[in-house]
Amino acid sequence: MVGGTDLVTSEWEYVLGFLPKDLSRSAWSQSALIRRRQVDSAPALLRLVLAYALCDWSLRTTAAASERMGMGRLSDVAVLKRLRRCGPWLAVITGQLLRERTTLGGLPALRLRLADATTVSRPGSDGADWRLHACYDAGRGCFDEFVLTDVSGGESVRRYPLRPGDVLVADRGYAHPEPLAAVAAGQSHFVVRLPWNRMTFRNSEGGQAWELLTFLRGLPEAHVAEAGVRVVVEQGDFPARLVALRKSRPAAEAAQRRILREAKRKGRVPDPRTLECAGYFFVLTTLPAAVPCEQVLAIYRLRWQIEMAFKRLKSILRFDALRARDPALAQTYLYGKLIGALLLDELTARAQAFSPWGYEVPRVQTEL
Repeated sequence: MVGGTDLVTSEWEYVLGFLPKDLSRSAWSQSALIRRRQVDSAPALLRLVLAYALCDWSLRTTAAASERMGMGRLSDVAVLKRLRRCGPWLAVITGQLLRERTTLGGLPALRLRLADATTVSRPGSDGADWRLHACYDAGRGCFDEFVLTDVSGGESVRRYPLRPGDVLVADRGYAHPEPLAAVAAGQSHFVVRLPWNRMTFRNSEGGQAWELLTFLRGLPEAHVAEAGVRVVVEQGDFPARLVALRKSRPAAEAAQRRILREAKRKGRVPDPRTLECAGYFFVLTTLPAAVPCEQVLAIYRLRWQIEMAFKRLKSILRFDALRARDPALAQTYLYGKLIGALLLDELTARAQAFSPWGYEVPRVQTEL
């Protein structure tokens, strides 16, 4: 299996074929490559970035390895100065690699896109400092969108470009009525879990107020049910389906215990309605009625794929092993990890598909 260190050592010449063709132009436009002393090209600078980020080398070790990688002799300070300028450039490269995933291979008309976010802390931090917002294409089994922000960057479906027919699947953090209304207006769909108290509903005719708790209390045991509703937004409302089922008693009690533990930790008293709603599972969707309730829930269950993808990113590539306190250097480190993850995906997949020798041989016409 190809590893992160292999990308910058034995596989580097092959990796170059997967990189955007305009590296030099983008490095210049983003002011990443200003001085060409020792590190004289954009590919060489990117190789230095990946050595630092993917191999998890210190600045001193990266500097020592630079000469072995065909660059001049650098000090750790010289490496630091170059890496600190690379964040915006690496963001451009990440976007280019992701766009190639959505333009190659012939996408189906309907895409299930799983949205979620994960956090990273800098050394010595008491909480989260960076947040990675991501979209995962469930059909192709790969990430197709990354947005890196500081921890103040909240979760929102507005972060992900959608095309008509896409189905966005997301957890409670994305259940905000105005952004979801924009998804529906763009002829995309969503399946989103929601808190009981974040949205206001009207009945399907758009007149009387519709109460979620009243609906949940009337659910039969072990059956999925739905109700047509209209979600109230600033400019009016839009139609949706509320799909719900009653949890088993053990599952409901476990959810209630988690709520009580969290409330105790924060010194709060939970709302009784929050505890009651923990006994149910419900999602909001704009998928048409032709998609049965059971299938809506099956679609939501696919969210585990992006959670597992985050775990792979952190366990295999150690995305959360951030060593840099400086924000500019931290941005370079995190984007370097993301670029490495995208390259490893391509390198591994294509090597397995091509041949036992691990790369594609150009087709040459011969006369027999």
